[in-house]
Amino acid sequence: MAITSLIFHRITRWQEEQPSELKLTETGPEVSADHEGLFGQLKKIFQFKAGKFHGHFDEDYSSAPLQSWLKEHLDSKISFEKLTHLYMAQLKELVDKTSEAFEASVLFLLEERADGPRCYIFALDTNSGLQLDNSLNLDTVDFLNTTRLDLAIRIDLDDWQQTNTVSANQTPEQDDSPYLCMIRSRSKAKIGEAFTQSIGFKSTIDTAKETESLMQVLAGYTKQSEPEKAAEIRQKAYEFCVEQQQIGEAVPLNELSGFLDENAPTRFSEFAEQQENIGDKKSLRPDTRKLKHLVRISGKGNGLSLSFSSDLMQQTILFDEQSDTLTITAIPKSLKKQILEHIKESNDKS
Repeated sequence: MAITSLIFHRITRWQEEQPSELKLTETGPEVSADHEGLFGQLKKIFQFKAGKFHGHFDEDYSSAPLQSWLKEHLDSKISFEKLTHLYMAQLKELVDKTSEAFEASVLFLLEERADGPRCYIFALDTNSGLQLDNSLNLDTVDFLNTTRLDLAIRIDLDDWQQTNTVSANQTPEQDDSPYLCMIRSRSKAKIGEAFTQSIGFKSTIDTAKETESLMQVLAGYTKQSEPEKAAEIRQKAYEFCVEQQQIGEAVPLNELSGFLDENAPTRFSEFAEQQENIGDKKSLRPDTRKLKHLVRISGKGNGLSLSFSSDLMQQTILFDEQSDTLTITAIPKSLKKQILEHIKESNDKS
């Protein structure tokens, strides 16, 4: 991990009907150990965040000029600072079209890696806290929230340039490999849409569909297996997908197949290729939050909350669809103790 350039800006919109304000830094600072530590934290959160979006830049350069400015910077036509100033003006214009208050410290960062350079844009929230100054007087202090990310983008620069190479007699070509990876929290709603437009992000992967496809294939693959073996396969599949998500990579079906069965490493991949919803796909990008249903069944409502391992279904936890009842035949000791204590207290009061 080597930071080559970074800079902070701030955008603030206190009231919905008022335009936002920009506070721009003219020159990026010298990279310090503090900057590296901050980036390390943010990068880790980014990598482990589930439900990321994957895609390309929109082909319409006029509505998504970031890619043009980024190319100009990489071609040494504009400075890194100029690139970020142009982007912040674009973000401000889009934020002002929304009806939401917004405040964020925006970190731009270029990282040099052995696998190719990356550009990051993080929109960071600010928290307030208390501190004791040198005179031991209590005072308030604002600090960056480094525990969560609601808006962020990662651009794999080499992949972007390679998939958008234009020769004299050739139009731009794009493959299915996404070079943009975006975090956009549902809580940000309209601001999230403005952020998406400012990037010029166009989704090329239907994560929900690919998640459903993988779950259906695994269900079909384990259908003829013994319950314990089926549960083991689902658990291994979930663990493999989580590991791939944490390193920011797709799930190659051939590698997943080998992980599921070392003695027959192509069995699962061959089965998957025969399924209509997989076809000629070599890899998938499932949402690991939804894949968790492979190993755990959970739900809540009407004052009840349940969560249990899926391999207990129809074993120690029985469901009768006709009567719409769920029967637990092996109650956990701690739960049984609480139930008995509650019944005893209720009887004593009566």
